[in-house]
Amino acid sequence: MIKLRLVTERLRTSTLYTSMSVLVGFVAVGLLVAACTGGIGDPSTLDDTGSSSSGSGSGTGGASSSGQAGGFNPGDGGNGGFQECAGVAEEATFIPVSMFIAVDKSGSMSNDGKWDNVKAAFVSFFTDPGADGLNVALRFWPDPGCEDPWCDINGCAQPQVPLGSLADPNHEQALINTFNSKSPGGMTPMWAALGGACQWAVAHQGQNEGAEKVVVILVTDGAPTACDTNINNIAQHAANAYSAAEILTFAVGLEGSNEAQMTTIAQAGQTAPAFFIGNGNAQAELLAALQAIQQTVVACSFAMPESDDPNNPVDPNQVNVTFTPGGGGEPVVIAQVASEADCNQTNGGWYYDDPGNPAAIFLCESTCNAVQSDQEGKIEIVVGCATQVQ
Repeated sequence: MIKLRLVTERLRTSTLYTSMSVLVGFVAVGLLVAACTGGIGDPSTLDDTGSSSSGSGSGTGGASSSGQAGGFNPGDGGNGGFQECAGVAEEATFIPVSMFIAVDKSGSMSNDGKWDNVKAAFVSFFTDPGADGLNVALRFWPDPGCEDPWCDINGCAQPQVPLGSLADPNHEQALINTFNSKSPGGMTPMWAALGGACQWAVAHQGQNEGAEKVVVILVTDGAPTACDTNINNIAQHAANAYSAAEILTFAVGLEGSNEAQMTTIAQAGQTAPAFFIGNGNAQAELLAALQAIQQTVVACSFAMPESDDPNNPVDPNQVNVTFTPGGGGEPVVIAQVASEADCNQTNGGWYYDDPGNPAAIFLCESTCNAVQSDQEGKIEIVVGCATQVQ
């Protein structure tokens, strides 16, 4: 028997904060197990009864002949063109997402109520039931162990609140208590702070392979004033973390931050553009930014299907992803691409974290955006038919 583990939860719309409209929540995901009968070739040549069909004009992998935009490569109707031979629904589970959050508490954070706004936004984020699927580790800087003049990356890599689940009330309270115990003061040792955060993230990702997605969030209101202040050297930490373990680094700049520098960090961390928070409605905007980061990381990440039978593992070459639009539309096949680098804005697609030994399935950015725009749509993972590729 094949057992599927997937990320699931319905999208819901959030409040509109200033010019930001953020979708908070997750993609609705269905589960489908399909076994294909012997002798079947390209699954896209099957109609929904399992009969062979000759040219219907639908795409069968590669670019859509209709030039359809939106990040999809269409397949045939009826379970995406696959013959449904058996169906098993399993309760879906999230791929765990772990965040190392590094918060600037330098002296300038005492200006214009920034510290109070940051604290209130994080408390709202930590206690939001929609964030319960996240794991969070927290580190402040500058603070003992992560401050100038020592500029100790190893010290900055030690979270003051160790990683824990936001579903755990005790962990939520530990995060809030630690925030309440801090106050602004000191210089801005960004080089050491980001270096430590990335070091922790790479090490943690290495311990968990593709079974977990690890990200870094850097929050600051200013330019670096201690340690190495060259922004390219600082951003290199984010670039190295992505190269080593595909760690995403998000840069959140408060009033007073240098937009060009924050953009440089976000680009190095593969998350550009950076987030910028003004003083007009800072608490709400920061909360919206945190929720947007949550949505970006979680919504389009799925666990690799698993088999209950160790002697009959899931064949990665017989896994397909389909999308069914809301309102009863026909499913379309989302074709596989070799890697994230092969994603494009027209056809999109999906890819494995590690094609040789996959533990997770990720949607390309354009496909993810298209899926998220349909609040009633669903993603299905189909096991047993040859993978449709671009």
